[in-house]
Amino acid sequence: MVSSRALIGLLVAASSLAVALSDGGATLFSYRAGSPDGPENWGKLSPAYKACGQGKQQSPIDIVTKQAVPNAHLDSLNRTYSAVSATLINDGHDITLEFGGKVGTITVNGKVYNFDKMHWHSPSDHTINGQRFPLELHLVHKSADGALAVIGILYQLGTPDSFYYQLKRQFVEMANDQCHFGEEESHVEVGLIHLRSMQKRTGSYFRYTGSLTVPPCTENVVWSVLGKVRQISKEQLELLKAPLPGNDNRPTQPLNGRKVQFYNPPNSTISFQM
Repeated sequence: MVSSRALIGLLVAASSLAVALSDGGATLFSYRAGSPDGPENWGKLSPAYKACGQGKQQSPIDIVTKQAVPNAHLDSLNRTYSAVSATLINDGHDITLEFGGKVGTITVNGKVYNFDKMHWHSPSDHTINGQRFPLELHLVHKSADGALAVIGILYQLGTPDSFYYQLKRQFVEMANDQCHFGEEESHVEVGLIHLRSMQKRTGSYFRYTGSLTVPPCTENVVWSVLGKVRQISKEQLELLKAPLPGNDNRPTQPLNGRKVQFYNPPNSTISFQM
């Protein structure tokens, strides 16, 4: 039998959720395959998520290297990122690093995009020749008119990555303050963060037009998935995953006739077999 106090709590929670949704708040979704709110059902959860089910340019995809079309005229993705204050945010399904000021820009197809934020998915969203990696980092860039260009960085287990030393204490703190989607977000101030390691010479990458990999699955996102796979230690990966209830990757989506281009400047390095 449910106590009156528990019943009141359930009613308050339901009322709060209804208000949030009526005010335009995010519809609840999950990464649990086979569940009513899982990836295969995202497009049914809200009219705003229609592209998740009906879109023809969805991400992520499986990048088949032998089918990628070489294009030496693509952008070099040269970028310079400034140190900036930042905040880690856990919304219950993904972890994002948001910046408190201007960081830097990239130019894609002649258009300038500002570095807006970064977030992680484990295991990776994108696959290479069917291979999924332990971690994928998305560097999200936004233009003045709201268009998006995302750089995807894949990681394999190996030596520690120096960038994550800056976030070790904050990830531990966030793991001790877990939240679930639909509840209040967990915020941890990072302070000044240095992003030099994120502006290394890009070298080779794969380019295609896709979407956001989370609802509302907005399309016309310019994707550049780097060909050099970075390394991260098992300890660092576990710190990144600890604040979340489970995996947070979307299954790969049909290519639907899209072409994947490959940029490979001289002396560049790729970390997998073409």
